[in-house]
Amino acid sequence: MTRTHRCIAAVAFSLLVATTVPLSAQTVTRGPYLQVPTHNSIIIRWRTDQPTDSKVSYGTDLNNLSFTATDTTLTTEHYVQLTGLSPYTKYYYSVGSSSQVLSGPANDHYFVTSPLPGTVKPIRVWAIGDFGKANTRQNAVRDAYLNYTGSTHTDVWLWLGDNVYDNGTDQEYQDKVFDNAYYGQVFRYMPFWPCPGNHDYVSVSPPTATKDPASPSHTGPYYEIFEMPTAGEMGGVPSGRELYYSFDYGNVHFISLNSELGSPFNPSHDWTGARLTGSFTSSPLTEWLHQDLQANTQPWVIVYFHQPPYTKGSHDSDLFYERYMIAMRETFVPIFDQYGVDLVLCGHSHVYERSYLIKGHYGNSSSFDPGTMLVDGSSGIDSLGEAYVKDLTQPNGNEGTVYVVCGSSGSLETGAALNHPVMFTGYGDKGGSFILDIHGDTLHGRFLNESGEILDHFTMYKILPPDTTPTSTAGFAELVKGFQVYPNPFIGEVEVAFHLLQPAAVVIDLFDIRGRQIKTLYTHAHLHAGKHTLVFHKSDFPANGVFLLRMTTNGHEYIERLIKSY
Repeated sequence: MTRTHRCIAAVAFSLLVATTVPLSAQTVTRGPYLQVPTHNSIIIRWRTDQPTDSKVSYGTDLNNLSFTATDTTLTTEHYVQLTGLSPYTKYYYSVGSSSQVLSGPANDHYFVTSPLPGTVKPIRVWAIGDFGKANTRQNAVRDAYLNYTGSTHTDVWLWLGDNVYDNGTDQEYQDKVFDNAYYGQVFRYMPFWPCPGNHDYVSVSPPTATKDPASPSHTGPYYEIFEMPTAGEMGGVPSGRELYYSFDYGNVHFISLNSELGSPFNPSHDWTGARLTGSFTSSPLTEWLHQDLQANTQPWVIVYFHQPPYTKGSHDSDLFYERYMIAMRETFVPIFDQYGVDLVLCGHSHVYERSYLIKGHYGNSSSFDPGTMLVDGSSGIDSLGEAYVKDLTQPNGNEGTVYVVCGSSGSLETGAALNHPVMFTGYGDKGGSFILDIHGDTLHGRFLNESGEILDHFTMYKILPPDTTPTSTAGFAELVKGFQVYPNPFIGEVEVAFHLLQPAAVVIDLFDIRGRQIKTLYTHAHLHAGKHTLVFHKSDFPANGVFLLRMTTNGHEYIERLIKSY
């Protein structure tokens, strides 16, 4: 729901009730909840049982909320945007009216603004799908995550669709999502970025046309309750509509797509390629996606939507009538491949599944060809030396995507086949959520079940084009032959072996991936000709990740990229 429409509705409502309703609300019945936290602003929303004006007090000191933002409109649906904030800063707040405070200040009434786009910092992401069922599993999954993350701040909370069951009504959202028995208290400090699912769309008006830039004008609880960054205020190309959007958080680019915009029976309404007849070329959604990915400058790209391209869970992506999943696979996966999307997160199928690093699979499961479509068919497990590596310094080095289905954060399918050939692993008998930790050139993904156990994990390293990396100098090959670094990636120790063709001074320096020198690992002023093997221990490296090893001999140098794993 746009700010303009909300203000018009609120003003009309205030004129109706101003002479008969007191200005002070008695109870907060929904929220407060946090939306669109940019690096210098945030939206705070809440609902009250009586119409009143709106006031937010806030500040960096819980005991001194020295700033205020107000809206004099009488309403029960309160919307206040705070501006002029500092990047990546923690603020405490309270909400209420001009006459009374209704919620906060308290230790759990806070928000953290986003860092400036492109900032390299540790980022924690929590993703849940198919969760709003008001059952014990929903709460167990929530509690398992809160216990796991502890004092580590959750930077990005992603909703993978079917956010409430069964019909996506406002009352269902109230009873099964916003109630304090479920996420009500979490909303006070953890903002979220949703995408819609088919159950959310039961109460959403259908699209009216596909090529008109002003359509479809979807309305309904999902669009009235949530705010999305549609104007590029968090990075990304403005989508201009809440149907889909993108945003940057640190050095990660997130894209929320809408897999419910397909239409099997009306091609004029079909934005995804779900139609049963006729050919699909493009839509405003696909055109925007191309523009957004072309403009992206962040090294990590994560896309999320509801209907998974690949699954053998409570849904089967092979079945002819699963037109929405087929459309996401046939129309959108080629776009992901074109731009080197790193990770795709989905719900809908009430299981957990995680793929290998794959590329080029656009058909049903029987058409999967490991010989041409597996970029990396290993486990992705770092401790086994099998982490996925995407080397952006090499031609085609950014190929491959990992696909995750996490539709078991409230739902479950215990009889699932879980035998899709693109998948490395899957769980149909364990509800849970998906956790991402991203820092610089490293991404760790984990499936945390409702009992607090990590049942799956993988790591992806991205070798980025360094900003100031030293370059190899001609002449090195005339002094050194057979230069090897083994194993690479390594866990405990790494050997650097080389053969000097003549006596030379040798220096081996360690750099981070951006070309900043960390330390000198070895130096010798006059090393004899012949074979040499140097062994470096994991303690010689400051952390896990991607490094540059520079060997210099008599003024000539050579650079080797090295990965330290768990």
